[in-house]
Amino acid sequence: MIVALLERVVITRVRSHWIRIFHLFGVCKLCNIFIHYRMEPASRSSERSKDSGDELTDALALINEWTPTSDVFALKRYMYATSLLSSGSAAYINAYYRRVVRLRNQAFITTFLPVVLLPSLAGSLLHHQFVQRPLLLQEIQCPVCLELRGGMLQMFSGVVYPMVLAPFAAFQYAVRLYTYAIPDITKPKLWFKEYCKLTKPILSKLYLIAGLQIVAGMAWTHWEGHNLLTVMSKLAHMEEVVERHKQKSKNQVIGE
Repeated sequence: MIVALLERVVITRVRSHWIRIFHLFGVCKLCNIFIHYRMEPASRSSERSKDSGDELTDALALINEWTPTSDVFALKRYMYATSLLSSGSAAYINAYYRRVVRLRNQAFITTFLPVVLLPSLAGSLLHHQFVQRPLLLQEIQCPVCLELRGGMLQMFSGVVYPMVLAPFAAFQYAVRLYTYAIPDITKPKLWFKEYCKLTKPILSKLYLIAGLQIVAGMAWTHWEGHNLLTVMSKLAHMEEVVERHKQKSKNQVIGE
């Protein structure tokens, strides 16, 4: 059964432990992704897209069924990590703007859903599409570039996105409920000046949060790459054992 699942593994020269992820070829569907994705001609782009989707599905299925789960923890649990990081910073930003415009307990759900929930969902979707997918399909062969992308996407979903939504939501309900004097939206200069005045007290904290989001996103992306390397190494070892067993059986047959 193992022989049917595994194919021969070829390990080329290694320049760093991260680059090894992209040099372990020929193991099941997961490794075939790394070989075939960019070797197909441009005229078959539609077929390539379909094949890459199938290969990605097979790769994710292999990761989800892998045991022990500690080997693929970052690859499987990225959604919880990115959502937690994004929703934590978004909740802080939302609470701050609600407090400065004196909303208190009013319109809590209507500001919570778009400002806190949406960034957490967006962070997970962006990470899957632009970080984990290229990692598995070898669309980006620069590990540092991929880590930077993971960090910047995490900062976007955890800081930039909430910083756009939270003031608009808070100012809108402050005008409706007459809790704070907000300049008319038809006067963008006055409105932006008020926004800057309210944001200035937490500007240093926002810089710190943004930095933490970048570091956390990069660290998680690096961990995902390490998980993938672990899977590839174990599959290579399994192939080695299978080859030795086949050779031993062959020698026994010849000896008889």
